[in-house]
Amino acid sequence: MKTLERILLVLVIALILAGAYVALRYIDFFNIEEVDVSVSGPVTNVSIDMQRIIKPLKGRNIFDVNLNSLEKTLSAFDGVKTVKAKRYYPNRIIIQIDYNDISLRAYSIDNNDVINYYFIHEDIMDEVSAETWESFDKLSIVELNPAYAQMMMKWGADNGFRDMVNLAEHLSINNLITSIKYDNNNGSDFGRLAIELSSLNSVLYVRELVSSTRLDEALEMVSGQFSAGGAVVVYDLYANTLVKRT
Repeated sequence: MKTLERILLVLVIALILAGAYVALRYIDFFNIEEVDVSVSGPVTNVSIDMQRIIKPLKGRNIFDVNLNSLEKTLSAFDGVKTVKAKRYYPNRIIIQIDYNDISLRAYSIDNNDVINYYFIHEDIMDEVSAETWESFDKLSIVELNPAYAQMMMKWGADNGFRDMVNLAEHLSINNLITSIKYDNNNGSDFGRLAIELSSLNSVLYVRELVSSTRLDEALEMVSGQFSAGGAVVVYDLYANTLVKRT
């Protein structure tokens, strides 16, 4: 008899709790009035596509929001590392969005003029949408040979790629640079980094791995030898020398 009474008591308590939970979902006091979103990483703004997901939360009952589903949906956006969402009763939700530590933006153009866009972070290269790629407009851009880009996507970064990323990231502080291109299909340790300097009517090819200091010195020398007019001047930078083509 006591066992039956206990079972009935548990059922009654469960029904009361379930009823209370259902009732709370229909009380205006728990309708969400504030959704605070914090973003950390290369961008600090909430994208338009994310806003389409977040804005409708306002006005909904706080118990009616599935935080796990919300985190999963926002985490699926390009470049996002983690998303944490928390309830603050009675009517507030806080969302923290952390992006990967993205070093560079990259792109490649194949023989059919199809453009693929990438984010580079640590030793990883992720393909992303054009819209997301363009929104990270404070990052430096590197054009990659399409075959090399596909190889990096399939097999991961090699030493030449890592060295290129460090140099290209350093070059972001130089406002004379028009574009940066990288190719390592020739099998060399470093490959070839082409730096276009339209304002100086010059192109600098980095043929071997050099330090950022050595690269800065070479760029200063190119700038010092600039003269307006004439054909584009091409330079080759090696570890121990800078060669001006004639």
